[in-house]
Amino acid sequence: MRNWLPPLAIIGLTLMFLLLWESPPDAFRSQQPNDNQALVPNNILINNVNRRFNAEGRLVSMFTASETRYFQISRRGPTSSDYAELSKPELTLFGEDAPPWHIVAEEGKAEDQGDRILLWGKVRIWQTDQDKLSEFTTPFLIVEPERQYAETDKPVMITSAGSTTQAVGMKAYLKEDRIQLLSRVRGTHEPH
Repeated sequence: MRNWLPPLAIIGLTLMFLLLWESPPDAFRSQQPNDNQALVPNNILINNVNRRFNAEGRLVSMFTASETRYFQISRRGPTSSDYAELSKPELTLFGEDAPPWHIVAEEGKAEDQGDRILLWGKVRIWQTDQDKLSEFTTPFLIVEPERQYAETDKPVMITSAGSTTQAVGMKAYLKEDRIQLLSRVRGTHEPH
């Protein structure tokens, strides 16, 4: 009987190895990279242009970036955690009865399949209405293109037709042409 124990142990270990080899449990298949692994983009787009239309076929936004690096977190397919890193992003939001809003930045990150875009590095928002320029600058901005909404908790400067306003924090409802400044608001106005 003792002579059968080593061969039975080897056979049992071999069978267990083969079963795990053919269908390893999820614990052995890591879906998230560990701290030592760098995420590699699934694809890279150069000079990316993306247009969104409403149900009536009217253009509501146009997005461009000199480079877009898309990261898919799970090997099984797209998830809500996927994101895209953006170089030189530009976003144009078209209103029904108003001139478009333009937003540019040095870098950004798109989340939630482009429904939420984080922008940083000399972020500039502007609209030209009858030759009058309204412009906002800030170091960081979160934009929800579908809602035509933008916000920041960073310093913001607003310039338009002889006036300058500075504040910390802003909520911009671009579709409604309504801006809410959150704190430390200071302004100057130069009469014409």
